[in-house]
Amino acid sequence: MSAPMQGIDRIAPSEGGMRTLAVVALKGGTGKTTVAVNLASRAHAAGLKVVLADMDPQGSSSDWSKSRGGAAPMTLPLKFGSLFPAQNTADNAGVDLMILDTRASSQMDTVAAVKAADLSLIVVRPTVIDLRAIAATVDLLRPLRRQAAFVINQAPCQRTGRDPVMVLEAIELLLRYGLAIAPVGLRGRQIYQTTFSRGTTPAEEDPASAAGAETQRLWDFAAEKLWPAGVRPRPAGRLPHPSFDPRGLAMAGVLSAVVPHGAQAHP
Repeated sequence: MSAPMQGIDRIAPSEGGMRTLAVVALKGGTGKTTVAVNLASRAHAAGLKVVLADMDPQGSSSDWSKSRGGAAPMTLPLKFGSLFPAQNTADNAGVDLMILDTRASSQMDTVAAVKAADLSLIVVRPTVIDLRAIAATVDLLRPLRRQAAFVINQAPCQRTGRDPVMVLEAIELLLRYGLAIAPVGLRGRQIYQTTFSRGTTPAEEDPASAAGAETQRLWDFAAEKLWPAGVRPRPAGRLPHPSFDPRGLAMAGVLSAVVPHGAQAHP
């Protein structure tokens, strides 16, 4: 599932400070949350201080965080309009990376997330319905001229070392948009669902698994885009506490008034 990196509108992240990664798609059901939580877990395993911002009222990322007992990476549900204050507070607290798990069908939320992000990953499944619907997301993002790339999710597994025709056709169609395509996608593996229900990830339960390798390669791709000169965690001395404390965000009034499904933000 590789393709030439032909991205347009490449804007390099600013030197220093927190990076922001948005996971977007106007169509629902593409698996944005699966991509977001796996990248958050990988970034945390790489030694970064990570905040996963749950911007979706369904609260799936928050549910995942609750299932893992609040273990890092921490997840914060954000109320509408609170993204930029949350970014500033997290940046000042020494967070290395904020990942935005956006909601589908909301153009305003998607635009806000893309504007705030150093990199946006557009999640798409290699199905006729998804490929037809992705045009709306691209049309929304193109005028913003921000760094973006497609991530193919829930792709059928290879047979005899080759991708199914539907995957190859999806890559060919996506290349016409002139945006980059991540050189690895996530396959339609059951392990993504079973580990999610337990509040873990494939890489946490079985790093040597095929899914663990996929998420590592996807994280490597995103990290290279976010930190072209190499990932450099921010000095721990910048933190006001030994670890990032979400109460700072709560006091700033950026957490959701009602946490979805009773989930709580944990340090």
